[in-house]
Amino acid sequence: MRERPLPGPEDKDQRQSDLRVELARAARIGIDVFGVNLLNFNGKVAAAFPGLLDAAQETDPRFRVAIEPDMYALKNVTVDQLVAYLLNFARHPAAFRSADGRLVVMPFKAEAQPPQFWKELSDRMAQAGEPIAFIPIFVNPSQAGQYAGISAAASRWMTTSANSGPAQGNFGKAMLRQGYPAWIAAAAPQDSRPKDGFTFEARGSRSFTDALMAGIDGGASGLHLVTWNDYTEASELQPSTATRFAYYDIAAYYIAWFKNGSPPKIERDGFVGLHRKQLFRPDDRSRGKPWHIRGGPGVDIVEMTAFLTAPAELRITTGGKTFSEQVPAGMHRFTAPAAVGSVSMAIVRNGRNVASCKSPWTIEAQPDRHNPVYAGFSSLRGCN
Repeated sequence: MRERPLPGPEDKDQRQSDLRVELARAARIGIDVFGVNLLNFNGKVAAAFPGLLDAAQETDPRFRVAIEPDMYALKNVTVDQLVAYLLNFARHPAAFRSADGRLVVMPFKAEAQPPQFWKELSDRMAQAGEPIAFIPIFVNPSQAGQYAGISAAASRWMTTSANSGPAQGNFGKAMLRQGYPAWIAAAAPQDSRPKDGFTFEARGSRSFTDALMAGIDGGASGLHLVTWNDYTEASELQPSTATRFAYYDIAAYYIAWFKNGSPPKIERDGFVGLHRKQLFRPDDRSRGKPWHIRGGPGVDIVEMTAFLTAPAELRITTGGKTFSEQVPAGMHRFTAPAAVGSVSMAIVRNGRNVASCKSPWTIEAQPDRHNPVYAGFSSLRGCN
């Protein structure tokens, strides 16, 4: 892993304290539900469910927890096993339900089981007095049409790529054509897997925001932010040691846009910065085994997402060279080619700096390992 969660306050029950902090942070930016990947019925993740449900109830009674059975891990699961687990899960008041009161079940890689399996599960749950809203999360949606008649909506799990926005938009249109009542757009901040030696090019926040905009423009019924805290794949949205609050703050803007139907009013000038701590060279063996880049060609950029109350000049300095652009009021994404050395950014209006920061991260000339993770900082958070 290339980063860790930001530490929370010390507590005698540290696990529950950390859960409450995470829930409060998620709720603060408009997240309503945590979907938890169920890998087994007796492991650490399953054991964490009761504590998470309790923490949600204690932190914000409006917050909910959805169950996402992982059908890659649960490939031999039976309907009986799922029914027993779901009925127990449904007893908690923080379990996520649809507007009409049905228990929401969102299996990851739902296509691993035929529609008949999920139809039987739905029937059995209804017979037990707990009807479900079945929302399949497809990895490969080629057979998605077969599941439309038993589904409340559909989502597609996607990694970051240059095509994430169009791919999500096309998925949404296809699901509606195939008879789904609704679709949910998925968006990932970034995706990097040291254990497997590959990364998907996120282009700063571009892949993430393109997917979010596909949901906004395409009439999605919800946004599926993947993920909140998967550090093994560096897709975490929660504030962390390298990304800090960068993707979290950017997500807040788009979540508000999605919920309100229009971009939020910008009340103060500021920016979020993103860049890698190295020029990514996947074939450089001095950093370890070669890596592979997926989802489009790799790029070395410094990105500034600016929020402006009035027209201004955006400036990025990297490797001793300054790049600038004049822009009107609003939100703007400005990039410059990354170079070895320090990075700084500024918003300039009428000849003076309205906001400025030196990045806490230096782009290293000779890193000792591959690290394609984009690190972040913000002028709105003391340049951290």
